[in-house]
Amino acid sequence: MKFQLLILAGLLFVFSCQQSNKQDHNPSDSPINEKAVIDTQMVKILFPPGKDILTGGDGAISIQIDNTKSFWLWGDSFLGEVIDNSRADSSPFIMGNVWQLLDGESVKTITGGTSINPESLLKTENVDGNTAILWPMHGFVKNNIVHVFMSTIVQTGKGTWDFYWHSTMYYRLNLSNLSVIDRQEWLTREQTDAHFGFGVTEYNGFYYIYGSNPQKNFTSTLHVARARLINDMLQDWEYFDGTNWVYDAKESKSLQGIDIPISEQFSVFRHNNKFILLTQDRFNPEIYTFNSDTPEGPWSNKKHIYTIPESEDSTLFTYNAMAHPQYISDNKLLVSYCVNAKNTSDLYKDASIYKPRFIRIPMEYMFDN
Repeated sequence: MKFQLLILAGLLFVFSCQQSNKQDHNPSDSPINEKAVIDTQMVKILFPPGKDILTGGDGAISIQIDNTKSFWLWGDSFLGEVIDNSRADSSPFIMGNVWQLLDGESVKTITGGTSINPESLLKTENVDGNTAILWPMHGFVKNNIVHVFMSTIVQTGKGTWDFYWHSTMYYRLNLSNLSVIDRQEWLTREQTDAHFGFGVTEYNGFYYIYGSNPQKNFTSTLHVARARLINDMLQDWEYFDGTNWVYDAKESKSLQGIDIPISEQFSVFRHNNKFILLTQDRFNPEIYTFNSDTPEGPWSNKKHIYTIPESEDSTLFTYNAMAHPQYISDNKLLVSYCVNAKNTSDLYKDASIYKPRFIRIPMEYMFDN
């Protein structure tokens, strides 16, 4: 049961296996990967040796605070200590959300509960008598307030897939100590099929928040909402219906120009007056970028920037590539993707598996030459 949500961020992993097996992937032979630089330093910084610290997790969601500091948000996570690259069966395991404060190369793990019994930092009540957790999404920091979206996930049984997305919560936290100022239920699954909360981007007086909408035919489309920050709170929500901005989330329509299934997690950010979407193909190991002149698209200039080599290992699966533009260095973008094991016992035998991998992609490769 404790592993029930280990693959939660992937959500459609069962289908991804079926789809990926239909194609032959040879990432190690791909000339695409020659443009990437493997970054081994970031994972060492985020997962340093020691006790009572983060030793494994997925999500790898970063929220910039200033020029030196960022929060990193993780989903289901291991804490404790790793010895000889293995973890004890008694290692603390947290379903929900674990935070880190990264200041330069100094990192602090932040949880709820106690050091003996750590828990998710942010917790929620049961839903219809079932246990619910908060899965981290994306956000921003403004005026010493952390604005962050959390996905309410409800467990309905003990099976691997006995859970569902219930709602997206909008939290405001004090930057100094991450105490909760307030929270509100933004959207429920009755209000929209799109899972908003990623790719948060500020532009021309609005905050744009993107979401994916998975379909039964192995597609997943991109949607966008926007709001204004009034009295330090996001208000006056609107949704793009393909032509206009409307107030009803049910009228949200998919953005044009994207011909691959959007991943559950993805990134949208601005660079050189362009909006850049970075997403892994939801069902395959390829990572792509698209460009747009406006936050709602249309999107174009599709670029295949990387093929994940871990996909060649039949014991592993990968998912949810994300960009971290605050760490651009030498005009190379820091990109992460999550790695997990199909056999959960492997996460104890080999503690290196359940950690993100990082690469750096030249920014110029995401634009037309």
